[in-house]
Amino acid sequence: MLRLDILGVQAFVFIAELGNFSSAAEHLHLSQTALSRRVSKLEESIGVELFVRTTRSVSLSQAGRDFLPRARRIVRELAAALDDMKDNAAKGYGRFVVACLPTIAAALLPPVLAEYRRLYPRNRIHILDRSAYEIREAVLEGEADFGISVPGSLHSDLEYQPLFDDPVVAVCPNGHPLGRRRRLAWKELEGIPLVGASSLSGLRLQLEQVVHEHKLDLFFAYEVSHLATITGMVLGGAGLAVLPQTAVRMLSAGELQVLPLHTPRVVRPIQIFRRADRPLSALSRPLYDLAVEHLASGRRRPGAQ
Repeated sequence: MLRLDILGVQAFVFIAELGNFSSAAEHLHLSQTALSRRVSKLEESIGVELFVRTTRSVSLSQAGRDFLPRARRIVRELAAALDDMKDNAAKGYGRFVVACLPTIAAALLPPVLAEYRRLYPRNRIHILDRSAYEIREAVLEGEADFGISVPGSLHSDLEYQPLFDDPVVAVCPNGHPLGRRRRLAWKELEGIPLVGASSLSGLRLQLEQVVHEHKLDLFFAYEVSHLATITGMVLGGAGLAVLPQTAVRMLSAGELQVLPLHTPRVVRPIQIFRRADRPLSALSRPLYDLAVEHLASGRRRPGAQ
């Protein structure tokens, strides 16, 4: 893929519009040698000569005349984009990205976002509702300002702050024999077909560790990725589901029963994290602080009163 040489394109446009290298170099505060080097690099990268050079003059080649309108548009749009960014920064609004587990984004984040919107109505937020692994990668690569997820394998480039523990519960349809119980031990799920999250999810990896440590013989008969699919399968009698309690808020109210699980008590630790070597922007820092205030205070935790 060809890398866009912005400086070369800018140099080309100014030479074409001002008619010579000396005027363009003066306008760009460059030496003529440096300017010529930029144009030569651009020509080498695209494999086409943009100028016809003689000892006394320089003029556009046919390729240069064809390219000039598009080059002008590139330089003009880039300049406009940079001006917009400066203007937004001066006015205190703009856009940023947050990565979050879908269940947290749907069940717990809306009140936080509403409070942020009340304080900063002009800002735009892009929510990446993704898997735990994808959230970590998005924050590491700078795609997202911060993430809300399970910690997974801790990374030295990330700074973590615990928010709350999300209990893992069993879900069964109304009328199921186990539905009469107030709670269940994990051992009581042995031999029952279970509907579980995809093997790539953070919860599934955590449950596999619990099964190994406590020598449980659980049968995950089905693996699915979407909560709506889990709901339909449980309602249809395919099996019981094992889910974090935050996910239960998104299920069909009144049609399913939730049973706390014990021995052991398993929780999904939810944390907020960001790059340790980069401060949060003025736009995203208030939302980060609001998320900590709301989610770590107990006001929006699963089961909080």
